[in-house]
Amino acid sequence: MIEPRRDGYEQLVEEFGRRLEAAGTRPIAGHRSRRAVASAVVLGVIAAGALALSGIGDGGGRLDVVAQARAALAPTGQIVHLVTTAHTEMRGGSHSEIVGREAEENAPRVAERWSTTKPLRWRVASSVPIVTAHGTSIGPVQRSYGEGTEELYVQPLNTLNVRAGVSEGSPWVSMSAGPLGSDPVARIHAMLEAGQLREAGGGIVDGHAVKRLIGRELDAPGGTSHQPWPVEYDVNPETFAPVRFTVEEVGVRIPGNTGVPTVLVDVNAYEVLPLNERTASLLSIHPTGNPIVERHTARD
Repeated sequence: MIEPRRDGYEQLVEEFGRRLEAAGTRPIAGHRSRRAVASAVVLGVIAAGALALSGIGDGGGRLDVVAQARAALAPTGQIVHLVTTAHTEMRGGSHSEIVGREAEENAPRVAERWSTTKPLRWRVASSVPIVTAHGTSIGPVQRSYGEGTEELYVQPLNTLNVRAGVSEGSPWVSMSAGPLGSDPVARIHAMLEAGQLREAGGGIVDGHAVKRLIGRELDAPGGTSHQPWPVEYDVNPETFAPVRFTVEEVGVRIPGNTGVPTVLVDVNAYEVLPLNERTASLLSIHPTGNPIVERHTARD
């Protein structure tokens, strides 16, 4: 059984939790509940990386599927805009739906993100469950990174957490909040860069043909070791835009459930925008009103 991981995002959640408790409220408890929230919030980082040609196809100059897929996730000098919906299900068990106290992970988790590379900048926006003394409500949350500073804005609490001195390759930027890290797009791109995914023919997703790449996630982004996790990455056969990410968390157990927890992330929208003065604002958080600002450094 994989032991619960305490990563950077969970530490931030705990910081907010202490303040919530002081104000007579409480955050959602439980490791997998935190992971579900984190997965919704922070499907946010698009990893930096230069386009590298990994092969030449039979068409005389046409890049292979891996190189095309890698380029689609991080085009130089442009902004990638994505909307994704993620959920977790059980595979190979008596039923696919998760039952018991972890059943909330069945619920779709929608996130929207904007990112660019060289230098790396990104913003993620989503709505997550916020539990207070008055009950549970769905509230908007945003995270961003740029020029060594990472921000977390919880609008219902009117709180902006700013952490400076964060490098692109640090755990704060690549926080582990699920099997593919805080953002499956970033993790998939890193796996493509490292040659950890290979072409595996075609497949069908929601009635549409896709090209499929497969591989194994060997270690969580935070460095936690686990059994190899099978990963599937489906792309549009013409544009090589992302269609679906799938990862099986082999070795992870959810009490009261049989089978392997499997995270599916469907890409609902994908577009590439020109990076200019107008679109650059999409990469930054713009709080409403005057939020309470908490400042930290990466050493905190």
